[in-house]
Amino acid sequence: MLEWYGGHDPDKGDILVGKFEEYGMQDIYDKTADDNTTVWVEEYLLSKESALEKLVEACE
Repeated sequence: MLEWYGGHDPDKGDILVGKFEEYGMQDIYDKTADDNTTVWVEEYLLSKESALEKLVEACE
């Protein structure tokens, strides 16, 4: 689960590259927009079911 903290605001469908397997603040590269963004990695390596649960919770 990522939380955006600054830089380029990614759009749906953008290809993001970076360290998604480490907790904390990370600089991520948006390959589609050729720009950088900063995110907070809250959780990683979730099962599909857990990821969908987190998504639903965040949208409520």
